Amino acid sequence: MKTSALCAAALTAAAFACPARAAAVTSGLQLKISGRVGFLAGAVLTDSRESGMDRDYDFASGARLQFDVVDVTDSGLEYGGRLRFSNVDRRNDVVVDRSYIYVKGAFGTITLGDSVIIADDIGTVYAHQTLAPRFGLDTDWADGFRSPATTFSGSDRLFAVAAYDTISGLNNKDTRIKYVSPTFGGLTFGIDFTPVVGGASHAGNGGRNDLIDDGNTLYENVVTAGIDYNRSFDGTVLRVAATAVTGNGVGGNHDVDATTLGGQVGFAGGFWASVNWTHFARLYQSGKAIDSVVGDLSWTGGPWLASVGYAYTTAQDGNDLHSTFTDGQDLRASHSVIGTLVYSLEPGFNLFSELRYERNEFRTGNEFDTSALTVGTTLTF
Repeated sequence: MKTSALCAAALTAAAFACPARAAAVTSGLQLKISGRVGFLAGAVLTDSRESGMDRDYDFASGARLQFDVVDVTDSGLEYGGRLRFSNVDRRNDVVVDRSYIYVKGAFGTITLGDSVIIADDIGTVYAHQTLAPRFGLDTDWADGFRSPATTFSGSDRLFAVAAYDTISGLNNKDTRIKYVSPTFGGLTFGIDFTPVVGGASHAGNGGRNDLIDDGNTLYENVVTAGIDYNRSFDGTVLRVAATAVTGNGVGGNHDVDATTLGGQVGFAGGFWASVNWTHFARLYQSGKAIDSVVGDLSWTGGPWLASVGYAYTTAQDGNDLHSTFTDGQDLRASHSVIGTLVYSLEPGFNLFSELRYERNEFRTGNEFDTSALTVGTTLTF
């Protein structure tokens, strides 16, 4: 009885002590909550797919919610983490696409978890996306080739703004280890390692499933490295970046072998221009070479951001890239043009419009041709 009383007293003391201790451990951390809510209305202007649509207009809405925690020690070491809920809408419910911890110091930044791949972090050289965060936009609506407007009227996204996403199968949701160096005279380099790539079931949190290849598994042992030079000269911003990606294909998929090279310039008058070339020697669908070039011309002044971009992709014969909208097989060339106009009514409250045209040419079967107009609004906080 005496022993039981002592145990009860000890447990009671621990119950009161633990919350106090937890508060002390986390008392230095700062929490920032940010996100966006968006709405758009869209209309399909032209479409050549074999099966017709029941309507050529629609509304769409969605949201994103992000939590950042950070602290800096007395010695100047920064540490923290990010948890981001993306695609918050009725179709997807909630998709977690960021969940990572980082440590940053004079040695650089080490990131552990579901973080942005170096192929995107360094490899995306795209003037519109450089300017979009000034309006609270980031791979969101009104973000040019990274916008959902590219898929409103249907798209196989047969282009590559960088060596990740779109046709490569790489994405930012897989669990990886990443290192980014400090900046030396405008020069930064980074490298990451991802054990397995293949969607939600193989994003690094599948337990034993991550050790077993299935139909969704694309690659293993993916390594991305990149180098980035970014400097300002008398109001002119110059950027040059290059990346390389390698990884082993699994389950009958081809290895991934890609390189990128991009350049960007921004002038004090608000005009920016960029061009980015992505070369796939191989990717999971194809062992043939595929090249994609994306150019962009943007202007920003006051509450306005205007951009026009063109993406051109060409592929070797027998590349196995087919259309999901027509009977077109074996991609010959792809052309995509998108114009974006953003107006900021108030800080964080934007109106936008995007006009997009896409044409995919195949060696056999019908071509796919489509255009669409979307207008909408975003509220960022």
